[in-house]
Amino acid sequence: MTQPHFVSLLVARKRQFALLFLMMVPLGVSGALSSEPVPQQTYSVPSPALDPAEVVRIQVEALRKNSISNEGLELTYRFASPGNKRYTGPLDRFTEMVRSAPYDQLLNHRSAEYSPMAVSGNEAQQVVIIVDAGGEEVAYLWVLSRQTEGAFKNCWMTDAVIPAKRAAQWQLTQRFISTERLSAVSTQLRFVFGKLVARMADG
Repeated sequence: MTQPHFVSLLVARKRQFALLFLMMVPLGVSGALSSEPVPQQTYSVPSPALDPAEVVRIQVEALRKNSISNEGLELTYRFASPGNKRYTGPLDRFTEMVRSAPYDQLLNHRSAEYSPMAVSGNEAQQVVIIVDAGGEEVAYLWVLSRQTEGAFKNCWMTDAVIPAKRAAQWQLTQRFISTERLSAVSTQLRFVFGKLVARMADG
């Protein structure tokens, strides 16, 4: 998809995407898009010591550094939740999926910026803005959950990565956060979304 097409689509769905972005933010959270990495040890497998923001960054960095032998994709797959793997696995199928649109723009991308992480109980969500290898800016919604049983109990793992053009519809059907919480979202995060739309439209 070309950048003008993506931008026109994003602007056309501004209200839906604005609702998506606001619904992802729990009470009391404020902040701005960040490109700074979270300090962390090197983890190659899920661990209860990792918070959801660290899991997202591990996966995004693995995709950025993916090699011809797909080591980055293999690492990314390790952090997919068991429920995710039931639909996207095994690894060969997952690799083929990520190497195809609309996920291929994540591979060997130039840079990434992260919205504030929204956490509600055992669920978490974060928007990641990617500048792909060709210089196009695209957005993805990371959806995570903390596992409550099995070998990965208490580990944050990724349930889905959703391109922004599909995320608004998905978010509305999931009803992740109530209307009461939506009405209390911080002014600063509304400003962040406005800046994001303006920047992508100007680009």
